[in-house]
Amino acid sequence: MLRERRPALPTFPLVLWLGLRLLSSFVAAFASDLRPITILEQQMSLWPPGRPFSLWLERVLIAPWERWDALWYARIVAFGYAPDDGTAQFHPLYPWLAVPLARLGLPPVLALLVVSTLAALAALIVFHRLAEREVGPLQAPFSTLLFATFPVAFVLFAPYPEALFLLWTTLTLMWAREGRWWAAGAAGGLAALTRQQGIFLALPLAWELWAAHRRAEKGQRPPAWYEWTSLLLIPLGYGLWTAYRFFVLRDASPDLSSPNRLIYSLLISPSASQVVPNQAFLWPWEALRRAVLHLFRTGDIATACDLILGGFFIVLTLLAWRHLRGSDQIYVAAVTLVAFSYYTGPLHPYMGLPRHLLLALPIFLPLGKVLRRRWLRWMGLSLHIFGWMFMTLLYGLHAWVL
Repeated sequence: MLRERRPALPTFPLVLWLGLRLLSSFVAAFASDLRPITILEQQMSLWPPGRPFSLWLERVLIAPWERWDALWYARIVAFGYAPDDGTAQFHPLYPWLAVPLARLGLPPVLALLVVSTLAALAALIVFHRLAEREVGPLQAPFSTLLFATFPVAFVLFAPYPEALFLLWTTLTLMWAREGRWWAAGAAGGLAALTRQQGIFLALPLAWELWAAHRRAEKGQRPPAWYEWTSLLLIPLGYGLWTAYRFFVLRDASPDLSSPNRLIYSLLISPSASQVVPNQAFLWPWEALRRAVLHLFRTGDIATACDLILGGFFIVLTLLAWRHLRGSDQIYVAAVTLVAFSYYTGPLHPYMGLPRHLLLALPIFLPLGKVLRRRWLRWMGLSLHIFGWMFMTLLYGLHAWVL
């Protein structure tokens, strides 16, 4: 009797994860020495090691990541949510997973880093397996490499929820392809508890359910009627958070006076203006027009980075588009349009745009097959790695809003 073969160890994504984890920590620490932001960074130099040694480790490994939204998530881990203080804008699953670690004695930012680092490993492993399914085992490593080194993909190793969200996203897409409808719906629901964009995972799941129904005409088993209800798990995840805000935080109160007011009063948070004072959802061409005009008027480096990376993402999307499954196309289109519609005020009109575009990760799946020529691969990979290190440096310098 033949023994069942065990799956091979995910050597490539494991090595990639370890290398990028170390590199991101090094670049962030180097940037923090050039421009110390926190009190600890200002009081203790990066080198030589100071005393006590544990405090020096905190200065090297934790303090360089205490930037931007990481401070909001650390606040949630330490003190929980409160109405009218801006915290209700941030979905709960990521900080809640860090709370047990913080109660064991880890500093909140370190607890968040542990969650995101482990989620990044799992996300890279699942993405690599999904890429093997789409482009084959020979091309999957390059697709995974391009995804992990996209210029803002260092956020996978920062105290941000993207790694956890992308883990749920890849699981939703993979399980939907395999016809594991309830597992896919549950992963999508967890994604909706991690970030607002998780609600869009209902689109590829519905597409795959419909495609499986159509394949039933060729003799395959169609999804049972009750399996279609797996779609409800995704809005259920979002609804649970909205209900918590409504009944516990008293933060959600529908305002029907305009579409923007309805979105912010019910789906996001009325207190979101405490995080970003001026924000709104506009038609994507209007938000883009304002960002371009702002760049020409001010020469703002942050807006320049956002627009350049946004344009680079569109180029990659065009290269990958016809090789994407229909379910991936509809998800990518939804996430991309919303990202380009999110206007964040006159100071930084497209704050967070590249990070929001990274959530449309299916575009990276076929790139291992699309970029077959060696010179294209070297050029693409060089741009990615240079951009990855440069954006990590800007984050550590507090010179660009992630």
